[in-house]
Amino acid sequence: MQNQIKPVTSKEPADFKNTSHKSSRIFIGLSWKIALLSSLILLLVITIFSMINYNSLMTSIEQQRNTQYQRYTREIESLIGRNSENLHGLVRILPYLKGMKDSLLADSSQAIYSTFEHYWTLFQIQSDIEDIRFYNNSGSLLARWGNFETDSYRDNLILEHIQEVNTREQPATLMVCVESCVQYIIEPLLIEGSRAGAIAIGSSLVDVFLNFKRTSGSDIGLFIGHTINDAHNTYSCDGSALMGIDEWNVCITALTNSGKNLTLLKETAKNHPNLAKIEQGIQFEWDKRHYQIKLLPLHGIRIPDQGQLVIITEITDTIQAIQTSIQRIVIIGLIGTILSGSILFYIISRPLSRLKHIVSLLPLLAGGGFDGFRKSLTTRWRKRPLSDEIDLLHDASLTLSHKLEKLEEKIAYRTQMLIQQHDELSKEKDFIENLLDTAQVIVLTQDAHGKIVMTNTYGEMLTHYSEKELQNKYFTELLAPDSEQYNLDTYLREIRKGDREQLRHEAIVLCKDDSKRNIAWLHSRLTWQSQDDTSVILSVGLDITEYKRVEGHLAWLADHDPLTNLYNRRRFSEELEQILGWAERYQHPGALLFFDLDRFKFVNDTSGHQAGDAMLKMVADMLSRTIRTADIAARLGGDEFAIILPEISPAAAIEVAKKILARLNETQLTINGRTHSISASIGIAIFPEHGNNVPDLLATADLAMYQAKETGRGTWYLFSREDQSRERVRTLVYWKERIEYANTHDRYLLYLQPIQTLRDGITHHYEVLLRMLDRDGTIHLPGAFIRAAEHTGLIHKIDHLVLHKAIALAARINQTADRQIGLSINLSAHAFNDPELLPTISQALSTNNVNPNLLMFEITETAALDNLPGTRSLLQDLKRLGCGFVLDDFGVGFSSFYYLRELPVDAVKIDGSFIRNLASNPDDQILVSALCSVAKGFGKKITAEFVENKEILAILNRMEVDFAQGYYIGSPILADELFPKDETSTT
Repeated sequence: MQNQIKPVTSKEPADFKNTSHKSSRIFIGLSWKIALLSSLILLLVITIFSMINYNSLMTSIEQQRNTQYQRYTREIESLIGRNSENLHGLVRILPYLKGMKDSLLADSSQAIYSTFEHYWTLFQIQSDIEDIRFYNNSGSLLARWGNFETDSYRDNLILEHIQEVNTREQPATLMVCVESCVQYIIEPLLIEGSRAGAIAIGSSLVDVFLNFKRTSGSDIGLFIGHTINDAHNTYSCDGSALMGIDEWNVCITALTNSGKNLTLLKETAKNHPNLAKIEQGIQFEWDKRHYQIKLLPLHGIRIPDQGQLVIITEITDTIQAIQTSIQRIVIIGLIGTILSGSILFYIISRPLSRLKHIVSLLPLLAGGGFDGFRKSLTTRWRKRPLSDEIDLLHDASLTLSHKLEKLEEKIAYRTQMLIQQHDELSKEKDFIENLLDTAQVIVLTQDAHGKIVMTNTYGEMLTHYSEKELQNKYFTELLAPDSEQYNLDTYLREIRKGDREQLRHEAIVLCKDDSKRNIAWLHSRLTWQSQDDTSVILSVGLDITEYKRVEGHLAWLADHDPLTNLYNRRRFSEELEQILGWAERYQHPGALLFFDLDRFKFVNDTSGHQAGDAMLKMVADMLSRTIRTADIAARLGGDEFAIILPEISPAAAIEVAKKILARLNETQLTINGRTHSISASIGIAIFPEHGNNVPDLLATADLAMYQAKETGRGTWYLFSREDQSRERVRTLVYWKERIEYANTHDRYLLYLQPIQTLRDGITHHYEVLLRMLDRDGTIHLPGAFIRAAEHTGLIHKIDHLVLHKAIALAARINQTADRQIGLSINLSAHAFNDPELLPTISQALSTNNVNPNLLMFEITETAALDNLPGTRSLLQDLKRLGCGFVLDDFGVGFSSFYYLRELPVDAVKIDGSFIRNLASNPDDQILVSALCSVAKGFGKKITAEFVENKEILAILNRMEVDFAQGYYIGSPILADELFPKDETSTT
């Protein structure tokens, strides 16, 4: 079958000449390979089909056999049942035999023997009775007839059932296999309604097996244990009635067709000595015949070794039918394989010869002999009416030759195209360079030594250096000397070595004109450079100078009051604490001036909050011009101001207070046609004499301020220990009595102020406001008694009472409301120090069965930030209960920008001082917009209070504030009036 490919033309390359001589492999044609492979596949298919068919037939036979065995079991049980019914019938007729009634009632063995002896032969012959025994009521044997020798095992077993029958007066069925298997029926004897003992009557199972043989056609036998031992007797299979099989350790007490089947079972036992396999059923070939042998359990036999039935079924015809079917399949398959292989070999031989001719010509294409290839290919080609794959290959070969020929002609064209693409790439490079120059970021590259290689136009414009000036300059030389570099050289060296992929940092760049710019840099290692490239690091810088300026402004706001530009309470407390430390260390006394404006509320009520704000600004401006440079002034909130006078004597402090009062008297506010004079009451406390810590010193100055108000407005008062003991005690005692009375008699009222959802304009929750009802009917606001409650330690009791009343109110409101109404409950500043607060809330929620999601707890920003660890702990505990948390007076200190991230609050309430002039004050609009952006950035809901007109509400809507609260939305209303107890309604 080997062939050599001869060259067609002399132009064939040397690489293709005599290639067949170099091959040492054995050549086998495709026709033989295809024929042999197809034959092997057919043989494999036939074999698999035969195996599947055989397994399917055997499975079907096995299923039929299992079904047949189930039927055999039912037939045997039915035969045994009928035999049991016959025995029951014999027992029932015994008392009616002549003379048996009197003999049984006489309870005499002799009478029973003499009477029943006439009937025994009849029972034995007609009913196949093997054994019959009569017992009295006490279980003693009176008479017995049987074909068996005395056996203690059988007697004891029957006696046990006799005693059980006498006790329970219920019949029992027993099957005993010793020499043979006997079915016993044991019943109490009843004669004329009275018991006359019991009877045990037994019948052999031989007839049962014979009947089974006749109905099923299969042979059946009975296996029992090889030996049966008890204390008195031993039986073996040596007797003539028993046939033993030692391999299985069984005796055959009954067997149909015993001559043949006994030999068959012994041969089976030699090949299968494990009796457990026989229980599952086996097929056994003996004497050129096939048999199915399987054990069936015999239920109800009371012997040490359970009796079992053996079923022997001849399946020779079935096995021979299966073998004949498989042989036919194999023979037909072999014949079909030979014929199909021969026909296939003949069919493919001619096309393959054409294929071999085409293959022998293909090397001509590699040498460029396209004309010779086409001429040789068409010499042996004849068109056929029906084409096949060889024809397709012929046409494809011709097409290939034409395309290869054209391919050579296209090489020049392709070369020209590459040149054009090179030009386009150059244009793209220029585009990228222009893009880098126009991008509003600094883009520069560094070499392996950290020197700048190139930069873009924006970098030149921002730094005022030209690219030539920057080249060969180290990157770190651009940074200002005071810039914090944090081991920048080390990190950049790691990037150049490949130990680090990126680096982000901020630095101050010193420009050529000595200006400074804050730049956020991102350094990345370049992975695409070649050996000729000098750039190793790509550095991209974003100018964040303006961002830093805004950030600085926010930092200023964190320490200052935005209205007056004075220090806020938080920064003031920090400064006072620091100055107190210096005063104690260096023994330099100082003074604290604490004052608020007289009749400030009257100005707000008559001329509006805008007038109040203008007055506060005038006071702040006056203070800045009056006090020394070293002095510190702050607005603590509302109309309260404080001044720290370090290193000053009491007399000098009094002079400063007088000077401030004089300046205030000289200042007047004219607005909306009204002129308001400005006065204040100043309390003076000396440190460290009157206090060496911030809370005590502020409390002392506060007491002095109230003493100044009592002596006459627009004056000052220097704190003294005598004033402290007199004034403070009088005030605390006054309010302590009223607070204790209110606590005892539940004199607290809850008012509800609606909080509107701006998204849908519906009130979904209310803020709970506390009021005290005095004995004379006066209603006090919290500001009148909360401070005294804090000083006397009664604040926790008030917190607990408010919580119980508010949570009970929430339960009552939402019991019949058509929608869920939430409540926002205020907590005092001392709530964080109350260990009983959380248990009180948890108990109230459980007692009133209130959904915790309906409750929000509010606490002022100042109180929360004074005890940040306690605040965080309480918030986490409330969150675990399912309640929400609102940070009230948000934005007063602006340090909340940091703490808002630290505290898990759900919402913030912007302080009213930023809201009430929102419509007319652009600065407040900028500030509130910044507060909203920060809060939303942290994912917090936003509530705005002091919403007093529709213009403010419209602005808040544009700022996407979530909730609004104020007199324009709704005034505080007594809770029992808004939600009556007898009929709950919703707003």
